Amino acid sequence: MKAVILAGGFGTRLRPISSTRPKPMVPVLGKPNLQYILERLEKVPEVDEIILSVHYMRGEIREFIDEKMADYPKTIKFVNDPMPLETGGALKNVEKYVNEYFLVVYGDVFTNFDYRELIKAHEANEALITVAVTKVYDPERYGVVETEEDGKVVHFEEKPKRPKTNLVDAGIYIVSKKVLEGIPENKEVYFEREVLPKYVSTGEVYAYKIPREYYWVDLGTPDDLFYAHQIALDQIAKDNGYYTIKEGAEVPEEVEIQGPVYIDEGAKIGRGVKIKAYTYIGPNTVVEDKAYLKRSVLIGHDIVKETAEIKDTILGEGVVVGRNVILKENAVVGDYARIYDNLVIYGAKILPWKKVEEYEAYIRIKLDPTKVRPGVTPDRCPLGLPECIYKKFKAIAGEKPPCDECIENQWLF
Repeated sequence: MKAVILAGGFGTRLRPISSTRPKPMVPVLGKPNLQYILERLEKVPEVDEIILSVHYMRGEIREFIDEKMADYPKTIKFVNDPMPLETGGALKNVEKYVNEYFLVVYGDVFTNFDYRELIKAHEANEALITVAVTKVYDPERYGVVETEEDGKVVHFEEKPKRPKTNLVDAGIYIVSKKVLEGIPENKEVYFEREVLPKYVSTGEVYAYKIPREYYWVDLGTPDDLFYAHQIALDQIAKDNGYYTIKEGAEVPEEVEIQGPVYIDEGAKIGRGVKIKAYTYIGPNTVVEDKAYLKRSVLIGHDIVKETAEIKDTILGEGVVVGRNVILKENAVVGDYARIYDNLVIYGAKILPWKKVEEYEAYIRIKLDPTKVRPGVTPDRCPLGLPECIYKKFKAIAGEKPPCDECIENQWLF
């Protein structure tokens, strides 16, 4: 049996973290998500070959497989998409390499689900497609699935505005090769919007609910990446205690740690540093004296200078954070960006290699009249942003103030 990993997407919503790496290579606790998927597939005896469907930054994926997964016991085949084909078109592109039915895993799914359970369910129901489903709190972000008692899918809708259930498509399928016959070649086709609904209408799609003991996260946004780290840290805490310090890390005794915390190999922590719950400090990162970290992800090779405060923030690789800098409110900093001393940054997305020497707030307002309040310019920002940022915003946005509906992760430095 073949397993197809769809690893060609751009990861637009995960930028700037995905600006410099393909989405399957986004790391959780220092390990690319693609590696987690391959390790799970290694334990499935039915799968004898993995097919990697790649497009965006495919060279980085190939380099990772050649260097880090050289000892992988199963065959890995690369299939390049000639252009962005979306999920359905990418599956059509692997048609000649798959057997009667095959396993499909989206490259941005972070889970410890046992794929063997889905294979057994598919063999039992004799469907053309068996889709793994799971319950979530925000189903409007996903494909919502309605089923009968025997698991037959009776309705499927991608990202509905008013979902009727919180049961959603988990991005893991068993697919019959017959399904690929109806997909045109070299054309953008969405598997969730165009292929699945077609076979749901003919009663040939069944669902298998992922049991509650397994975790599942779609690594689509920075918030999802935070959540994946939270789950991973909780899992490690159950086995190894509330904090993990890897070999080669330097952590003075007076450092205050409130777990779960993970400090990776080669990290150097200064004196008087406070590291609070749900913080991951990546390999070879330097945190200087009296810095403060809480609920943050530092991917690795970062430098956090003395008395800096980082809270609810993701730092890409090789980021330099200056002295007395405050980063908080879900800020995301791209690889090798540099933030100069004494800046306070709230909820920003900072582009890779960017040098932030002063506030340079650029906000893109979606042209939706229901989300902008024209003619209203309060003296203070309704989001509580610093006055210097708000003044620049008003100049850029034509005196239209931000609101919590229209802001939606639009800060870019």
